[in-house]
Amino acid sequence: MQRSRKDQTSFGAFNGSYNFGDQGGPTGANPLDTGYGFANALLGVYQSFNQAQHHINGLYRYWNIEEYVQDTWKVTPRLTLDYGLRTAWYQPQYDAGLQASTFELSQYNPAQAPRLYVPAVNPANNTRSAYDPVAKTYLPVNYIGLMIPGSGNTADGICQAGTCVNKYLTQDRGLQWGPRFGIAWDITGKQDLVLRTGGGIYYDRIQGNRTFDTVTNPPEAYSVTQQYGYAQQLNPATAVLSPPTAVEVDPTGKIPTTYSYQFSLQKRLPMNMILDVAYVGSMSRHQQDNRNLNWSAFGTTFTAAATDPTAGTGCTGCSPALGTGRPLGSNALPQNFMSRIYGYSNINLYESAATANYNALQVQLQRRAAKGLFLGVAYTWSKAMATALSGGTNDNSFVRPDQYNRLANYSPASFDRRQVLAINYVYTVPVPESFGNKFTKLITNGWQLSGVTIAQTGPVFNPSVSVQNSSNPIVTGSYTEGWRPAIVPGCNPYTGSGNWTSYLNPACFVPAQVGSIGLESGINYLHGPGGLNFDMALQKEFAVIKDGKVHFQFRADAFNVFNHTIFTGVNSGLAYTAFPANSSGVITGPPAGYTATALAVNNPAQGCSGLSCTQIGGFGSLNQSGPGAFGYSRILQLMVRVTF
Repeated sequence: MQRSRKDQTSFGAFNGSYNFGDQGGPTGANPLDTGYGFANALLGVYQSFNQAQHHINGLYRYWNIEEYVQDTWKVTPRLTLDYGLRTAWYQPQYDAGLQASTFELSQYNPAQAPRLYVPAVNPANNTRSAYDPVAKTYLPVNYIGLMIPGSGNTADGICQAGTCVNKYLTQDRGLQWGPRFGIAWDITGKQDLVLRTGGGIYYDRIQGNRTFDTVTNPPEAYSVTQQYGYAQQLNPATAVLSPPTAVEVDPTGKIPTTYSYQFSLQKRLPMNMILDVAYVGSMSRHQQDNRNLNWSAFGTTFTAAATDPTAGTGCTGCSPALGTGRPLGSNALPQNFMSRIYGYSNINLYESAATANYNALQVQLQRRAAKGLFLGVAYTWSKAMATALSGGTNDNSFVRPDQYNRLANYSPASFDRRQVLAINYVYTVPVPESFGNKFTKLITNGWQLSGVTIAQTGPVFNPSVSVQNSSNPIVTGSYTEGWRPAIVPGCNPYTGSGNWTSYLNPACFVPAQVGSIGLESGINYLHGPGGLNFDMALQKEFAVIKDGKVHFQFRADAFNVFNHTIFTGVNSGLAYTAFPANSSGVITGPPAGYTATALAVNNPAQGCSGLSCTQIGGFGSLNQSGPGAFGYSRILQLMVRVTF
């Protein structure tokens, strides 16, 4: 039994949080954007400013109650069965103060959604302004997209714990049943060839951060977000709220589940060695991911309904008409006007829908404690796949909200290593008993050489391609859904040159075409360079006192003893110049080339030399590991230890 009681404040930005990042320059959504993040910060031009209104202290509680039974049945002298059953109740973690809440679409009423200030031209000064069409009043331009005070319910669709939903905000799944079994069969009856197999079902609760976020929903912990303004003009007394983000807890309450199984053969070999060959597999279900319920459909910003009515009107502060440098989608209204669930920004469903699997061939050779040499060799050939990656391994990764999630995101997991060979050994240097006298034996006897050698293939990764002054609304026509780099058919992404500055061929990766739906490439479809590392130690232990109660040990350790260069990462971000567009705002083709800082120095894949590409860390160049990491530069240490 486990009882958890945790009091924790919400993660709100009580001191305020600025985003000064570039969002496409003056042609992007923010008319004040300079096109350079550092310049925005110096001028105080923010894309968004967020500050939480309240300091909430959540009172989080849960119980874990588990019980199990197990038994071993020796059916025959050569056949043994192990079987058992574990049951568990994972009480959903909840806030005892009932401050938590969840968004519930069935409780949302579009008629109660707040109205937003729309963009319009103020006839008094011919300036782009925020306009309330009901009160017929004009406000400064940075109010565009904010909620008009008193115009609706700012918590429309929010269910407070204990009201239209239970205190858990989700279903209590009750007892989880986890059967396990194992079989061991001595095939020959001589204990020199043994078959083993088994499997089981395992459960766990989701991490607490998913529950802690439920106190950040409006109206309990409203976070004020201002968009597109100057920091010096922020005033708490006149702050107007933007459509809030919200969290929805998966109402099904499904428990993360893993099905694990294995099949192996063990064979006793000469010289006290044992060979173990095994298939090991697992399947994970009901893992956590994030799904944005208020996503923006592909092509939305290309429609007439999404067009900013002030664009091209010639007023002060209005964006110019479409033309060269202003492609279709760049004059769209802010995202809040085109939301599926009006009056909200993103609504994140904390979903129990991600899956993963692992399949491996595992071979081990062991020479157990024996005179002279202890040896262990392990080789793994495996593949780990998952659906909720988005470039990482966290359970808060966003998945696609449409029917193409598995097609786009079912990919090698970020920790996938296809092949790993590990060798460990301890070798006692033999010295004949008749060799030398007491003094020489003190020097020559008792030496041991030990070490660990690891050879492995490289980690998986995926490249990224960016385009200057571009954004999702221009390429995919969506505010929330992005595109991926397209892979040139038949092009080998690896140069094979052996040059650390040009591991990848940039000619194989190009930007997506306009109208993309983000299916140009997958995730983690490339492999970085592998590594071979030797860690070794030489030690000697001896007693200098006749009764043997005082021992000295001398030890010399060497990590990466041969000082192999092992690269652990690849610079995989490729930057292109802007899309060309005709006088009608239609993009006419791919960008003309790379930016000045895109490629590594003298990249042979592009014939770069001199000043044409001078970045040491440009696209395709390799990164070495840092101190303490696998394969870092040789480290030596000496140690003398006295025990008495």
